[in-house]
Amino acid sequence: MVASRAVSLRSLLTYAHSDPAVEALTEAARGAPQRAFVSASLRPYLLASVLDADPARPALVVAGDDRAARDLAADLKQFLSPRPVRLYPARGVRYESHLAPPPHLVGLRIGALDALLAPVDSDRGAAVVVAGAVALAEKVPDPALRPHGFEIEKG
Repeated sequence: MVASRAVSLRSLLTYAHSDPAVEALTEAARGAPQRAFVSASLRPYLLASVLDADPARPALVVAGDDRAARDLAADLKQFLSPRPVRLYPARGVRYESHLAPPPHLVGLRIGALDALLAPVDSDRGAAVVVAGAVALAEKVPDPALRPHGFEIEKG
């Protein structure tokens, strides 16, 4: 059985960093929100290059819905590895319904919130959290009332 390794696309960001238009967009984005109209296939690459310009700064990226957020988070992971990129999905059920959300969604939400609150790792950089608009509109419990996640590493 051959073990497959994930290939990082981080080396491709050097081309974006050397492009004057991308450099100008990155500089302008440091001072105020900017608009960039690019094709859907180029969007993760351009966004990754802007985020990579300041790896010590945490980022919250908002997508239109959970599916777009999931896809964008997966793409950004490939470009920004080893920088942590987390998905913050919607709960899937309303608080008023008194139903428990699926455990995997709870875990993803807790992991994303904890990543934003964690101190910046100088080797990996600050967290990037990708969320859908619906997920951001939902209530978030007080940090003292919610469980905290943990990570398991091989070694």
